[in-house]
Amino acid sequence: MENILTQKLERQKRFTQDILAGMIDLVRVIDRNNRIIFLNKPMKELLGDVLGKVCYTALGKNCRCKTCICETTIMNGKIVKKEEIVGDRIFSVVSSPIRDENGEIYCAVEVFRDVTEKRKMEKTIVEQNLKMKKDLDFAKYIQQKIIPQDGIYNGIIKIYSKYIPSEMLGGDVFDIINIDEDNIGIYMADVSGHGVTASMMTMFIRQTLKSLKVDALDPVHTLNYLNSRYKELGLDDNYYITILYGVYNRKTSNMRIVNGGHNCMPIIFNNDRVHEIFLPGLPICNLFDDVEYREQNIKLDSGDRILFYTDGISEARNQHKEIYSDRILQICKGNLPIDSGVLIDNIVDDVVGFSDNDFADDIAIMMMEVV
Repeated sequence: MENILTQKLERQKRFTQDILAGMIDLVRVIDRNNRIIFLNKPMKELLGDVLGKVCYTALGKNCRCKTCICETTIMNGKIVKKEEIVGDRIFSVVSSPIRDENGEIYCAVEVFRDVTEKRKMEKTIVEQNLKMKKDLDFAKYIQQKIIPQDGIYNGIIKIYSKYIPSEMLGGDVFDIINIDEDNIGIYMADVSGHGVTASMMTMFIRQTLKSLKVDALDPVHTLNYLNSRYKELGLDDNYYITILYGVYNRKTSNMRIVNGGHNCMPIIFNNDRVHEIFLPGLPICNLFDDVEYREQNIKLDSGDRILFYTDGISEARNQHKEIYSDRILQICKGNLPIDSGVLIDNIVDDVVGFSDNDFADDIAIMMMEVV
């Protein structure tokens, strides 16, 4: 009987050792004197035969660890975790208590899991994220720099504006084009989406229109050219551009304006009257093969103004999911004599209050005032 029991115990012991040896993780058992009383095969392959040695010397250390999780486990019976560097490898170590038949803790088992590759990957991700943030910060700086500053342009018009992207990079863009001494171009555009993709599209719009130079004198030709260049990009159907483009002539006091699918109609301030003009037009995208843009003429004398904006304002929502809609027109009518810069601030403040500063889209607004 005794031999049978001995054989069963040996089989059980070998079975347990086989399980521990087959583990990927490294396992060792530490007694109350910080001596190693067991280690599995993977641990032995890493450290050698260190059975009986003090736990920290087995790891190549000359002094005890600042945080000894083994002692904490034995003293408090808690499972404790830390990371340990062994050679050129990083291990996540978990120390758990082992109790005798009376429930008394007499040693601790430590399981070492190799997390070296995981930590390297995390470091790489952090470094890549930092680089990406640096690149995004630079892109944001460039995007802010290309937005025209408030002031007088070519002695013809004066600009007041504000731009608030919903993300770090936005998809709205507006600009001034100095065509010649008598004509100046102006546009407000909105690109589908946000972020890096949308910001790249705003750069495309700006560079395309800047390259036209004197050809930008014709608003219909300008949008047709932008449309043809856009189609050359071969983008998916879910990308599109909306744009209002106009050319003001100081001699005739006439502004020729064309709409490329922009759903925020310009608001005109002239003759002590504020009114919205309706300009039909299709967006620049790949859904329409033949698009005919039609220009409309607007008479603007000295002191008259025209307000451009994007749907980040008109489609802002409050907590009840109501949209801002034509509140901008009502504010303009109620603030007719107010300075353009103050009026823009009032509009933005009203949108911020309406939406509780929760914007789902970029906000761009620009007032053109005839000098």
